[in-house]
Amino acid sequence: MRLHAAQALLDDCFQGVEEGAPRMFEPGEPRFTERTSAVWLEYRWYVQDRGLAEVFVKWRRVEPSACAREEVSVLRLHLLGHAAGLVASAQRVLAAGEPSPGRLLELLGADGVRRECSAAGPTGITLEHWPPPTPQPLLPEATFQGLAAVLADAGASFEERHEAVDRLCRERSPRVVATLLRALEVGPSLSALRRLSEWGETDALPYVDQALAHVAPDNPGDLWTLTALRRRFEAWGRVSRVI
Repeated sequence: MRLHAAQALLDDCFQGVEEGAPRMFEPGEPRFTERTSAVWLEYRWYVQDRGLAEVFVKWRRVEPSACAREEVSVLRLHLLGHAAGLVASAQRVLAAGEPSPGRLLELLGADGVRRECSAAGPTGITLEHWPPPTPQPLLPEATFQGLAAVLADAGASFEERHEAVDRLCRERSPRVVATLLRALEVGPSLSALRRLSEWGETDALPYVDQALAHVAPDNPGDLWTLTALRRRFEAWGRVSRVI
């Protein structure tokens, strides 16, 4: 499926659905053109009721003027929250391809995400249903306090903080959210921002803005990543206003 066809498919399937944040079309934004990568990316965020659909498109890095004719390698949709209309729109995108076992799904493990896959020629289409909040067993108190202490330590290494976030987020609870937000006061943590963005915790938005303000001009990779996270938070903010 060529890029122009994939974009037309998305426009058709999500016709009339509100976009919660401006699209990110990488070849069209000069500040991202120096990102070190073999691919171009596009992101979209659709909101409806209590749900968010994040759309991710990937294709080979060619001259911007040639993108429309380039074959898309990945078309992926993330469904978060609850919105039957978004599910229906996403299913129509999935139906543009033939059912497929998907690529590399065995490497993803039991992450709680339900995936449906199809293929339209060389284009792999994946629909991911991200799990909603559900009651979970709390971590042992000593474990929780130990991980929280790592995140409160300004001298902890990047690796230590990353591991602490990963282990802490096996529990999804208000105390974990509060701990992650406090950790962002101590220092930047992309892993904490990612998890809070997946959960729709918009109180983290000021920390994204803070991180963006400190991105070096010669670091377009982090600029892209943080801008995408900011727009996901922005879309979540639209969800909260339409509930």
